[in-house]
Amino acid sequence: MFLHQSQSRTSPVRRVSARRCVMAFGIAVVATVCPGTVSAQAPVGATERGQASASASSLDQILKQLSTYDGGIESDAAWKLRDYVYARKDEAVGRAECEGKLLPFLRSPATPAAKMIAARYLRVIASDSAVLALQAMLVDERLADLAIYTLQQIPGGAAEAALIQTTKTAAGATKIALVSALGERRAVAAVPAIVPLLQQPATAAIAATALGRIGGTEAVAALTVAYASAPAALRPVVASSLLACAETALAAKDNATALRLYETLTSDAALPINIRKAAVAGRLSASGDRVALMRYFTEPGTSMNSSTPQGVATRVAVGSDPALRAAAIAKIADLFPPEEIAPICALLSRLTDSEKIQLLAVLSAYPGERVAPAVMMELTSPTVEVRLAALKALGAAAGPSAVLPLAEVAAMRRGPEQAAARSALGSLRGRAVDDEVIAQLARKPPDGIAGELLLSVGDRRIFPAKAVVAAALTSPSPLIRIQALKALRGIGTPSDMAAVLDRLPAIEDETELAEVEKTVAALALTIENPDGRSRTVKARLASEKLPRSRMQLIGLLPLIGDNSALPALRGLLADEDAGVFDAAVRAIAAWPTPAAREDLLRLARDSRVETHRLLAIGGLVRIVGLDKYRDQQSSVADLRQAAGFSWRPEEQKLVLGALAQFPCREALELADGFLREPAVKAEAKAAIDRITARLAREAIRK
Repeated sequence: MFLHQSQSRTSPVRRVSARRCVMAFGIAVVATVCPGTVSAQAPVGATERGQASASASSLDQILKQLSTYDGGIESDAAWKLRDYVYARKDEAVGRAECEGKLLPFLRSPATPAAKMIAARYLRVIASDSAVLALQAMLVDERLADLAIYTLQQIPGGAAEAALIQTTKTAAGATKIALVSALGERRAVAAVPAIVPLLQQPATAAIAATALGRIGGTEAVAALTVAYASAPAALRPVVASSLLACAETALAAKDNATALRLYETLTSDAALPINIRKAAVAGRLSASGDRVALMRYFTEPGTSMNSSTPQGVATRVAVGSDPALRAAAIAKIADLFPPEEIAPICALLSRLTDSEKIQLLAVLSAYPGERVAPAVMMELTSPTVEVRLAALKALGAAAGPSAVLPLAEVAAMRRGPEQAAARSALGSLRGRAVDDEVIAQLARKPPDGIAGELLLSVGDRRIFPAKAVVAAALTSPSPLIRIQALKALRGIGTPSDMAAVLDRLPAIEDETELAEVEKTVAALALTIENPDGRSRTVKARLASEKLPRSRMQLIGLLPLIGDNSALPALRGLLADEDAGVFDAAVRAIAAWPTPAAREDLLRLARDSRVETHRLLAIGGLVRIVGLDKYRDQQSSVADLRQAAGFSWRPEEQKLVLGALAQFPCREALELADGFLREPAVKAEAKAAIDRITARLAREAIRK
């Protein structure tokens, strides 16, 4: 819009109508293009005149309907007008017709909201032929906004001249709106008319803003003079306009002008800090002065002169203002090439923590060999945020030299720092880093560091380290063995399963046993054929004689989930060893696919051991819920059987909890039967409510 919010007109009617227009045009309505489009290529003649007459009649009807529009959501006429104008905006006859009807409409008794919509589409097609009529409206306080809004968009000198000419005689809000519109147009010809307004309190702010948008030598000169004598309230406005002029000059490669303006603003400590920060950044961009940038980190009160690459003498106002130092840090990447970054690295130890964090982020984009030594020094910072920033920077920039320091941090720290160090170690780029990880492992570092290096082998998928990892599986250190198992999950193949299984008999620690199980399952899942994933474990189980080892092998089968292993488990239900039998029951109860449904039904029905019966019921309820594509009635039938084997409230609650997945009449009947059981009555009621709600939603969808 051509008016700034703080300078909009005071008329309540205008404020309300503008809000209503915004509301109307913010509503998404699918519009249909009106018929009667006139072809731009059709010859001018009787046929065209007939079409024009029909079009005029159609546009009259649209405008009549629009005239009472109050800005509400019923905006059919507004969309019709949009379609009508856009269908004709590329043809001379159509544009002339629309212009001829819309201009008088702005003077009609139509509502303010309707007129604003008409002005919106008039500015799409209006030409120089509309300028005089619009200029005449500028003297009418009721129409001036609409005229300015339209004129601002019309290209060419006629519209611009009309705005400039009226600016000289207009007053109050109309003058402010005119100046704003000229600024939006970046009307260089308007500068002489706007400059005197800098001296008038009522128009000084809008004049400064407009001159800032226009830019150029005359605007810069006028703003510079105004800045020197501006009162405190106006000074930031003029400064912002000078900043805009400096940016325009910098974009035009006029670095000398830009530099002069930036220095003026940088040196004024009374300005808001956001303006000074922008001025510092712009000044450094305009000068390319690395020495000047470094000066922002010297002792307060010093200054210097230097010659820029452009031959411009500069004077830097320096000090300890953190915001200005932050602005300088942000420009480092623009001014310092990799081969000259050493002085910046030397700054790290002299900065505040927040500045260190900012600079570390900048250094992360530089080659590691240039910045890594300085960054690694911050790994011992007393501030955790700085240490985390250093770890992140190393992960992005460093190379082989960072492998050991990162592994040491990961071994010594916990929580976010350990996670950040591990992430950085995994992020280091290049084959040389992989070679360094292997070399460090060969040096037999302490267990904590070796463990972190092994983790990085899996994270980085360093396949040449397979031999080192295999050797670590038999390490006397439990920590090393566990980390080797984790590494193997990243680089191993099914052929490595045998070596992992060999470790089972010797394992006493539950944590290590869990890692073995995860590793075997992970390696098995790399086998493409699902029915062949448990072959190695089944073969080992068939030949194993020790009950304890057999129980461990049985526990691996549900983790792999190869359905071809179920027959072997069924056979073990007849095993004489109680431990093996128990392990087989537990494996079937934990089976991850619906293939074990019948086995679980039999166990729930026939088991003489209460624990096994309860495990089977729980497994059955879980498996029924896994089969999403089975018909609901069959699933509920299984749950009914499970309910028949459930004597405790705990198992009955499991059944009721699963029923809501199968909204059907049978599920309601089963849940209703539990209402008579006091211990699960609440759960039964909740299940009925959920089933009923789902049935209602499905009925609506149908």
